[in-house]
Amino acid sequence: MIEQIIKLTEKYHNWISESTTLREIENCVEITTPFLDRHNDMMQIFATVAGDEIILSDDGYTIEDLEFCGFNVNTSSRSILIEQNLNGFGVKRKGNDLVARTTAQNFALNMHNLLQAMIAIDDLYYLATPSRVSRFDADLVTWLNDSGISFDSKNFKGRTGYNVDYKYVIPPSGKMPERMLLAIDNPDRSAVEQVAFRWLDIRDERPSDARLYPILNDAQSISVVREMDALRSHEINPVLWSERESVREELAA
Repeated sequence: MIEQIIKLTEKYHNWISESTTLREIENCVEITTPFLDRHNDMMQIFATVAGDEIILSDDGYTIEDLEFCGFNVNTSSRSILIEQNLNGFGVKRKGNDLVARTTAQNFALNMHNLLQAMIAIDDLYYLATPSRVSRFDADLVTWLNDSGISFDSKNFKGRTGYNVDYKYVIPPSGKMPERMLLAIDNPDRSAVEQVAFRWLDIRDERPSDARLYPILNDAQSISVVREMDALRSHEINPVLWSERESVREELAA
């Protein structure tokens, strides 16, 4: 039996090797692995050689994605939780980057540890995300269903090679083009930057008349005029939750 398992394990090792791709960009190498985050996106690591040392980083993606999804990583309790998770894998946080320093001899172990750290931090979304975020998504889904607006979840590959996930995609009809919605519970500058970056990343890959509608939660009566202007400058169509009825017809068409 052990010989059979050895052969199967070798196949698994071969699959990981064959499913891992490398691309040289500027002064580093982008490593795309077959391991998936919670969006089902392939996890990527960036390797930079500095003398006898190799610096591995997620380029800030893991923490920035949590922030984009409404998870505040900078509260004292969450900062401690993040550090505890990283320390278990020998990984450091520098700004938003998760970083592991290694030598050629220990490269495999430290790359694996960084991937484990990225998964652990990514999982904090499920453990500690405020329920208000999920309720806002639920409110949007309820409104879409009550409005007779059909949608699907889709994943698009952008110019950068990253996969971009949209939960609410309305297919084109005879009257309207493809429409994509985002539920933005905390419409601050960071969220706006993430929305704009992801839209610009996939814009050329979508039909020329495709539209993006970020739905901004203004239930707390926070002014988001600047954020809405910033989104409009990128040909994005922001909608305040309190004014959602204004786009019901064009989304249902």
